[in-house]
Amino acid sequence: MDMAITFKNVGFTYQAGTPFATPALYDVNFNIPDHSFTAVIGHTGSGKSTMVQLLDGLELPTDGEITIGSATITAATKRKTLNGMRHDIGMVFQFPEAQLFEQTVLADVMFGPMNYGMSKAEAEIAAKAALALVQMPESSYEASPFDLSGGQMRRVAIAGVIAMEPEILILDEPTAGLDPAGQADLMALFANLQKERDLTVILITHQMEFVGQYADNVLVFDAGSVVKTGTPAEIFADSDWLRQKQLDVPAATQFSDYLEAKGLPLHGALDLDQLADEIVGLIGGPTHE
Repeated sequence: MDMAITFKNVGFTYQAGTPFATPALYDVNFNIPDHSFTAVIGHTGSGKSTMVQLLDGLELPTDGEITIGSATITAATKRKTLNGMRHDIGMVFQFPEAQLFEQTVLADVMFGPMNYGMSKAEAEIAAKAALALVQMPESSYEASPFDLSGGQMRRVAIAGVIAMEPEILILDEPTAGLDPAGQADLMALFANLQKERDLTVILITHQMEFVGQYADNVLVFDAGSVVKTGTPAEIFADSDWLRQKQLDVPAATQFSDYLEAKGLPLHGALDLDQLADEIVGLIGGPTHE
């Protein structure tokens, strides 16, 4: 199923038509290709979270239209239509482990699929497959999720989303609160999930290293609209412009820019492996494997 996403002239105003009306998005236009890994960046208050609410069907656009696969969402779309679309969209919020509530890991992961109409047997199969994908051992299935480590709890919560077999996976600052090693492990997990399930992944993040390492498409939000789209290389090519938008570039790109200013012919590496390969290529020697 083609699940490409298009926003066309989309605007949104909170409490529209009241004295408390607050514009949040205006004239938003972008396309997210099917099966892509898209990063959404922008400073706090730039419109990213509102866009996610529209994409997840929590709000309807005030203006314009949103196309997700074959479905179109406008201000006139019925809530029943939105509810039907949610099966195709999985949402991993910040600190998703806060949503765990069942007595066992397996029961918690089965809850979502059963809520969306799977039989108990089907939900168990989907749950076990999802738990395997997030690398939770079978020995944990009958344990209480609240007896797990923080990182394991987050993996169980993510498995609960994956078990519903979404076509689109939205990650809203999914590594918040984790140490650097935990963040790296979780991002590698999401990259593997995209390949295993052939998902469209949308990552909302402030961590530019992950954008450079994993994304193939980037949307930059500022003041309620999308002000630039492109590949990570295209977006990070203008460090000064990003800083004007209160954003940064990956550490590897910063170091690459510094070395280039000192005379080394580098090309704005997006991650440390790429930077190492470029430097080794200049001095001669084996590149990173």
